[in-house]
Amino acid sequence: MLVDLSPIHISPNEREILSKIEQLSAKSGSHSPSLGTIQLVIPEIKVDIDACYLSNPLATDLFWSHFNADLLADPNHFKRMLEAYPSQNRAIAERLSGSLGIDSNRLFITNGATEAIQAVLHNYASHIHISIPTFSPYYEFAGPGTQVTKYELDPANNFAVDPDEYVRSVLQSNADTAILISPNNPDGYVIPDSDLDFILSKLQGLKTIIVDESFIHFADRPTLSDQLPTLTGITEKYANVTVVKSMSKDFGIAGIRAGYAIMNPERVTELLDHGYLWNTSGIAEYFFGLFDRPEFLAEYRQELATYKTYIDKFTQKTSAFDFVQCFDTSANFQLMQMPAGISAEVVAGLLLVRHGIYARSCGDKIGLNGEFLRVAIRTESENTKVLIALEDILS
Repeated sequence: MLVDLSPIHISPNEREILSKIEQLSAKSGSHSPSLGTIQLVIPEIKVDIDACYLSNPLATDLFWSHFNADLLADPNHFKRMLEAYPSQNRAIAERLSGSLGIDSNRLFITNGATEAIQAVLHNYASHIHISIPTFSPYYEFAGPGTQVTKYELDPANNFAVDPDEYVRSVLQSNADTAILISPNNPDGYVIPDSDLDFILSKLQGLKTIIVDESFIHFADRPTLSDQLPTLTGITEKYANVTVVKSMSKDFGIAGIRAGYAIMNPERVTELLDHGYLWNTSGIAEYFFGLFDRPEFLAEYRQELATYKTYIDKFTQKTSAFDFVQCFDTSANFQLMQMPAGISAEVVAGLLLVRHGIYARSCGDKIGLNGEFLRVAIRTESENTKVLIALEDILS
């Protein structure tokens, strides 16, 4: 049993609940069970803080305020959204292209970033080379017969991607597809622009390179004051590059499933000609319409700036912890390695049972050798509770 791995004192009642959590997690594969599932199956657990799901909570509130003003105040508008088909993929891309600053024929609208990942891998990859640890769908969604080789990141070097070593690893693997996530999940490392440009310039012979920028808004990158950080310009410089973007992390809207990919126009046409016409919901289309409003983006940039101060304060506090190793991050979460003899799954379970805090044990992450916990960074008050809880359990 996992509870025997930890010297932390655990009561019999806590052991029973931890066992239920372990069984539920085992059924969820390499992804954490949702909050709704946890509270349905284990009703004795009361969750106060979701530090597992990676999102900007301030942006969720911003979306909700606009949604209430625009739709809930007009029930007929909302009813039409529910009973009618949303616009087709090309129409949404046309509307969104201006705010992204790219041609609409390069834009592939998707039902969350995972649909973009699956579409590209299944249609344009036969041998994937991926850095580990990373977001598991990149190797789980590999098509039948697709080969997967790996480049292992070193926690002793803060999971940094060495550009020369990485290029050498990709070329030696003979892969036709390379995948880079920046900032990476679960460690939060962002590849410097100069390193990324070097890598892409050396791998122009590959069929496909995916660059996932789903957490890029949280990284400190130079950008104009009225623009959001993005890597989309590299798709025009390098024809084999596809940029994938989830809207869930920075806008806090995972429930409506909205994402996109930017790629070679010929690939967009091929994908649309074989499906993906109405692959987003009416509510997702509403969000993409919000994204096209300058006033909404201005409000979002203000909320993002505030939220980034919360991230900075959180990581400043954890940098002083002497009871757990916390890794540098350029995202809205932090990876922590447990002390010797301490089970991350037990710590995650006790955070949930004792403090109502849902965090992510990373024992199922390929490439993480040891006991690691990933903690999402939330509001200031929630962050304070998380920090106190971690100290209570681990110190």
